[in-house]
Amino acid sequence: MSKYSICIIDDKIPAERLSKYMDDTSLINSNNFKHLLTIEKNNWGDISLYSLVNTLKKQKDYDLFGFTQHSFFLDYIENNIFSADIIIFDWNMGENVEEKDSKKNLLKLLKSKYCLVAIFTEADKQDEVTQIIKSSEFSDYKERLFLIKKDDENSVDNLKYEIENRLKLFSFKLNQTLKSNTLQSIDNILVNIGRLSFNQFVSLFGENNNGKKEISETDFIDIFLEKLKYELTSIGIGDVELKTNNEDFDNICKVRELWHYRMYHKTTDKIIRKGDIIKKENKYFLVIASDCHLDTFWKSSLGYLTIIPLHKVSKDNRLSFTKRINYRNDIDNYNLTSLVNPKSIDFLTILPSLVIGNNDSFDYALNPREISSIEVALGDEENVNRKLIIDDITGYEKYISLSEPFMSALFLFITQNFSGYGVPNFSKKLQKSIKNNFKKLKK
Repeated sequence: MSKYSICIIDDKIPAERLSKYMDDTSLINSNNFKHLLTIEKNNWGDISLYSLVNTLKKQKDYDLFGFTQHSFFLDYIENNIFSADIIIFDWNMGENVEEKDSKKNLLKLLKSKYCLVAIFTEADKQDEVTQIIKSSEFSDYKERLFLIKKDDENSVDNLKYEIENRLKLFSFKLNQTLKSNTLQSIDNILVNIGRLSFNQFVSLFGENNNGKKEISETDFIDIFLEKLKYELTSIGIGDVELKTNNEDFDNICKVRELWHYRMYHKTTDKIIRKGDIIKKENKYFLVIASDCHLDTFWKSSLGYLTIIPLHKVSKDNRLSFTKRINYRNDIDNYNLTSLVNPKSIDFLTILPSLVIGNNDSFDYALNPREISSIEVALGDEENVNRKLIIDDITGYEKYISLSEPFMSALFLFITQNFSGYGVPNFSKKLQKSIKNNFKKLKK
């Protein structure tokens, strides 16, 4: 088993007693703990904590770190690369008002870092804390949370048990490997692009903007992510095998949530790109204009943004699309094995779980033969060579974007099904003759 890094956040760590040798407001490392254990047990202020640290320090499977306040930890991870595998989180943190809001601090920690969190608490607080972490606010993190009672002689054994039990979690099983290999991949990328100065890099890959070269944040990340993908592929994921016996997944809400996560992403800037889904009131539209046309929008498109409307798949949807679908007598046979492989109505596809929220998710249908455009005002002449941004389209907002590899495949599907293609059918007898001849190839 690889070593796990454990970070203890507890105000009873007596770091201030050795303030000449360590900073009690910052990260306490394994060597610091070695010196802290020379302090008498009774001077720790919490004998249970002393016993836990003393036992963990003797274990070969753990690297030990710590902080004396929740806020010190949260401040530290904002400014430093630090990611522990397991955090032991003291629930009762003295008289400081900010530190006493353990619920708020725990939520912030869980949202900021992927790790297991063992809540270290007194027996009389166990029921209270259990109710808090079982509330809806913590429902997304319940697999990562467990309690360790103070004064429990078996606390380290319990910690080991909880770690082993959570190795079945996909993220925890790959936690160390992915973090380590991703950091190495980033280093490899920076080593290579580090041969260029900042000005050289932007000049090579940037676009003209009023006489200067610039790269948008999202475009830079696209370049970086492509290289990251290949670096990670080259390094691999060690001896972890991504295979298992098939396991039924009965929770359809979780299935839809995971596919939503895989298929879509959000961008925080205002630039409109191919594959963006924009929204006006409760209506959604897929942008299918190419990025090169969107980069010089008014010059390349004369102010017309090419889109396809998306239709909510719901019995409550009484719009024209629903009525038109019901003209087909084969609607019951419609099936979708992938985004670009519909059956029965072969030109119609579905963007699954496009909209999720309040434990509901909604699919949206896309018909390539509904291609249309939004007329965007021309504005000043200086707009001619400018990128299109969402502020240019009155009444619309960016909602989400379709991710690869789905985006490229969908656009090929749209192109092939925009007008359809076909020739007269062969006669029944010719069809049968061709079929029989083909059967003769079977050995």
